[in-house]
Amino acid sequence: MREVLLSIHIIAVALWLGGSVMNGVINAKLAATGDVAANARLARVETTLGQQFYMPAAILTLLSGVGLVLLSDAWTFGEVWVSVGFLSIIVAAVLGPVKFLPLSREIAEAYEAGDGARAATASSQIAMWSTVNTLLIVVALVLMVYKPG
Repeated sequence: MREVLLSIHIIAVALWLGGSVMNGVINAKLAATGDVAANARLARVETTLGQQFYMPAAILTLLSGVGLVLLSDAWTFGEVWVSVGFLSIIVAAVLGPVKFLPLSREIAEAYEAGDGARAATASSQIAMWSTVNTLLIVVALVLMVYKPG
């Protein structure tokens, strides 16, 4: 059972982290093209990514991680690396509806209205929050590999 949970855990976090990095790369590449319609469409698609991709990956990461701790005789929920893992999921759960969803909508609306400056401002904000989120996932991942404490 541990191997199944560990596999699910690793795949889920790989999807979550990989999706986050790939989303940033796609946004940067597409923004550089100046294609307003394509940028607007991408921003509209991104309004659904939280519920359809990121949240399921985070939930699978959480549930499999909880299962792994429950099955372990060596680790508890009080471990620093487990707490940082929980923190990553909480931050992602908050950033989704509080930052990513409204900023994605703002970017789409700005591009659709022909307001490139407003789209650029919202894009830089979402990029900053995405970087914070991605770095937190990376920190949690590194801590889970090294398991300090």
